[in-house]
Amino acid sequence: MTNEDKGWDWWSEVKLDILGKYLEGFTKASKRALGTLYLDLFAGMYDNPRRYHTGTFPGSSRVALEMQPAFTRVVLFEKTSYADLEYSIKEERPNDNRWSIYPGDCNEQIEAALSELYSYRQYPTFAFLDPTGLQVKWQTVEKLAGWRADQKTKVELWILFPEPAVARVLGLRGVRGQKAAARLDEIFGNSNWVAIHKQRIAKKITAEGMRQRFVDLYRWQLEKTLGYKDTHGLAITNTNGQPLYTMIFASDHPVGAKIMKHVYKSAHVSTIPMMRAQAKLEKKYRKDDESGKLSLFGADAINIVPEPHRNYKHKPPLPPLKVENYDLDLSDKPDIDPDDFDSHTWAEEQDL
Repeated sequence: MTNEDKGWDWWSEVKLDILGKYLEGFTKASKRALGTLYLDLFAGMYDNPRRYHTGTFPGSSRVALEMQPAFTRVVLFEKTSYADLEYSIKEERPNDNRWSIYPGDCNEQIEAALSELYSYRQYPTFAFLDPTGLQVKWQTVEKLAGWRADQKTKVELWILFPEPAVARVLGLRGVRGQKAAARLDEIFGNSNWVAIHKQRIAKKITAEGMRQRFVDLYRWQLEKTLGYKDTHGLAITNTNGQPLYTMIFASDHPVGAKIMKHVYKSAHVSTIPMMRAQAKLEKKYRKDDESGKLSLFGADAINIVPEPHRNYKHKPPLPPLKVENYDLDLSDKPDIDPDDFDSHTWAEEQDL
């Protein structure tokens, strides 16, 4: 059963709420430009059913297509449910000709898509990379970053980085086979993650420290390798405080960084605490009445008391750990297919 079948949890709604707030600032700040371009590399569904609540909330493609000021062009990539997505958009927006869909793996489609979009290179561009797990290849990020290399700013990136999934497939439980190691090489574009893994094996860093180091390595490479001036990481946790993923933002424009800082701080102060409290209330409600369901902001919401949440603070990424030997002993280790594990599986393992 896919997540589309089961519905989406509260943190997915938080993520797309943040997306909408940032895109509004992005398009307003770009009013004097010739146009604006939105790229969605894992578009998913037009409307997302809530997992434990009634109703739906807008998917990322709907958020982008309904944005005001409007994007000049909206380009979507979707591997599994592209036919349903295409049908939904045509049904809801029969007169809207601003969008197109590339079916298939975005890592394989991105080069051809960017070539076909060459005439839009002068437009300020935002790319949303929202995988369910370990699907984003570093080469894809490189292509996006280099597409507007001769312009004042590169493509802005907002990437879901699932550091718990990275740690899980290379954890201390013996699960570190060749497939997982090869996948991490693709994600980072190199084997620099090995130093972090070795420090964890040697118990020189904690599990939390390991996960943070993975995030820092990714952000460091966005800044130092790809040349982005600013990166920001927003950690998303479940109702129990367990890490789910970090949303990493990369921009060359000071206005973009200022907007995202504000949106991140707002999410920490209001959106995340409120939705987390709603999720806890729903969990308690289900125990009392298995047949009951709550709307996200229904009558029961008056009982919500959001817990204090630490404010967002920007910190620069730590430089990579030095690696003396990149070799890993993978002999006689059980292998794992990284495609069999995603951030939602991690969430379920944490008893959310």
